Amino acid sequence: MANRNGFEDGLQKLGKLSNVNELIAVEALEEAANFFVNMLRPAIPRSVSNRQHLQNSLSVKVENNIVIVYFEDESFYWRFVEHGTSKQRAQNFVRGTYEQNQAKIEEIMLSKIIKKMEV
Repeated sequence: MANRNGFEDGLQKLGKLSNVNELIAVEALEEAANFFVNMLRPAIPRSVSNRQHLQNSLSVKVENNIVIVYFEDESFYWRFVEHGTSKQRAQNFVRGTYEQNQAKIEEIMLSKIIKKMEV
């Protein structure tokens, strides 16, 4: 008589998870990163100077199967806005946006992987 406590089903599902190829994982990460960028753009404070704003320099890049959300080279000062300086308080727009949308980001990645696994 077989033991029907659910461990066999769980083992089969874990076996399917190990079959998820890296391309599907990268696609899921890229979709979640694009969602994060769309949520982050309105949260970024605008510069008072008449130069390029941080909102315009935010990008997503896939390089060697690694998904990167980054600010372009000339926008190095995002760190000062995010973490603050001795004369400026930290605004924490990146961390705050991620914490607010963490569940949705995880849901996007999980649903994309599950959808690809079922096919």
